Amino acid sequence: MAEYRVETARVHPSAATLERRCREWYEAHGEAVYGYLRFHLPSADAAEDLTAEVFLRAVRAADRFDPNRGAARTWLLGIARNALRDHRRRERRRRQVPMDALLDLKSEAPSPEERLLWRETVARLLAAVAELGDGDQELIGLRYGSGLDTAETAAALGLRKAVVRTRLWRALARLRRIMAS
Repeated sequence: MAEYRVETARVHPSAATLERRCREWYEAHGEAVYGYLRFHLPSADAAEDLTAEVFLRAVRAADRFDPNRGAARTWLLGIARNALRDHRRRERRRRQVPMDALLDLKSEAPSPEERLLWRETVARLLAAVAELGDGDQELIGLRYGSGLDTAETAAALGLRKAVVRTRLWRALARLRRIMAS
């Protein structure tokens, strides 16, 4: 007797379905993606632009998303990580004047002294984070920049939760030592 295989064809969602799904992803995970990118970028404008690029990439690849392989948030943060790498490569080739170097146009902004103190604090923290290894930076960026919990961070990095907790604890200890010196 001959054996017959029944192959299931992959059903491609309609454009309307993909658009609705991407809108839902943005509403549910847009802040996490923005937070992750803002943690790694020097300006809010750059983080907003790159967040838009991440969701544009997600729209273009939405038909390849498989919920059986992982959560949408994990998939989107993977896209964000790749977009950030691409952005950094482009930035190494060209330099630009940061927007915050220009004068503020809004009068309701914090005072110049408050902005200066905040910039110094943030710059000191980011400089300390930059002294950490790439793995520590990635871990801290996912956990605190994008606000992922330990399980989500573990999923994004493909690690166990216990490994993430241990590495995060050690990374924060290294960061505290750098900040103290």
